Amino acid sequence: MTDSEWESRCKHCGTCCFEKYENHTGTVYYTQTPCRYLDVVTRECRIYENRFTINPECIKLTPALVSKLHWLPRCCGYRTSAKSD
Repeated sequence: MTDSEWESRCKHCGTCCFEKYENHTGTVYYTQTPCRYLDVVTRECRIYENRFTINPECIKLTPALVSKLHWLPRCCGYRTSAKSD
């Protein structure tokens, strides 16, 4: 699968771009604080092409990583795609 095919599976929910905290028991708490580069109306990154250079905290969601991340919602396009592949 190409990078563009993988990225096309994103549903633009923006959940991965909001701050979240995980406590010692593994419970994840979502905040209402988005990444400063997220357009909260369109749910698109304003620096998408250069996001990893400009924002070192940005995580590249790969099929291998998505299968390990428990904080992505079940409806995440990456998560549902990874399960069906």
